[in-house]
Amino acid sequence: MSIIKKVFPLLSFIIIILRYYQCNGIKSDIRHHLGTRTPYRIKCNKDDFKIKFPNCKAHKIWMLLRHGSRLPSAKDIVGAQTVLQNLKYEVLLQHNMGKGLLNKEQLQTFEHWTCDMPQKYDNNSFQFRYTATQRTQQSAKYFSIGLFDKNNAHNVVFEPALKVDNTLRFYKDCDRWKKEVKKNPETFKEQKLYGISKEMNETLSNVSKYLGLDRVLSLDVVSLMYKICGYETSWHKHFASPWCCPFDATSIQRLEYYYDLKHYWSDGYGHNMTLRPACMLLKHMFHTLRNESRNATFLFAHSGTLLKLLAHLQLYKPKSHLRGDYVDDDRTWRASNIDCFASNIAFVMYKCKDGDKVLTLHQERVIKLPMCDKELCPLTLLEEYFHNSIHNCNHADICNVS
Repeated sequence: MSIIKKVFPLLSFIIIILRYYQCNGIKSDIRHHLGTRTPYRIKCNKDDFKIKFPNCKAHKIWMLLRHGSRLPSAKDIVGAQTVLQNLKYEVLLQHNMGKGLLNKEQLQTFEHWTCDMPQKYDNNSFQFRYTATQRTQQSAKYFSIGLFDKNNAHNVVFEPALKVDNTLRFYKDCDRWKKEVKKNPETFKEQKLYGISKEMNETLSNVSKYLGLDRVLSLDVVSLMYKICGYETSWHKHFASPWCCPFDATSIQRLEYYYDLKHYWSDGYGHNMTLRPACMLLKHMFHTLRNESRNATFLFAHSGTLLKLLAHLQLYKPKSHLRGDYVDDDRTWRASNIDCFASNIAFVMYKCKDGDKVLTLHQERVIKLPMCDKELCPLTLLEEYFHNSIHNCNHADICNVS
């Protein structure tokens, strides 16, 4: 009896883990392919180590952070409450008739699934700033708690959020970017092309068969399943979303690429106009490191902000444009890896005997900028390389439509 008591907690833990992987699958582990909804715990640097450089001392830090996990858009919440809720009952009915490939435990996750998401959703040394959204405000609040502990975090003063913030959301009020990129049909041409490809049609068919349906689900519905799978995976660490169950390693990576095409062409290297206004953020970083008296600056923004800055820095640039008629499995531009929830990029300025230098970290991992020879890069070299970003960066000049 004593042996059973000792073993029981272990068995309970194993059962939880097994249930978690019943949908995800240990080999495919779809958690790594959820695009911009990938949980930070999957991608962040978990190594606990101290970065040290001889004859150098860390002096300042400037950090941009994407908000943490959030609720879906209002459109996707409605879709989950209607389309997926109805699909759930259809799946259960089909399996009662002996159709589909879901096992008993997976069917239970569907049976118990409900969509109850609401439709609304030392200040001289530190600077905290966020955009005028609840998700960045809450991210800033809890980041400060983690940094200073709960008792001291209430003393943190957050700068008022700006309705129009041309630094943290430089693209939102950029009319030229909206015209040339966001509202340009060419921006979404490659994504639409992949959406009607043989591979995507095969994916839609396989997902539908796995669920036991007599019809083939549309791309819109399967995309909604993919999104909700991502959101619910980010919210719950030990339990899987039933909407992850129909995806295997191949299908999840196809959905991942479908959305990589969107972010590449709208937020990355697809259009030069996407990169240009990101100079607003880079100019702020250089000004802060050189001129601000504060030792630390933390800015909380969005996926679109972070991705555009990464592109402006020439990071994760593929050898050629991503296309809808060819899947680059080895691409460096993969949102699951570079833009998960709470993704971040930091610049740490070091005072060294041979001058000021800058270390760049992405998601807490040291990364070498392409224009630098080493990870610790001279500040003067970066200022020279990004001269236009610092001195010829005016939001009105860049964004006004002539």
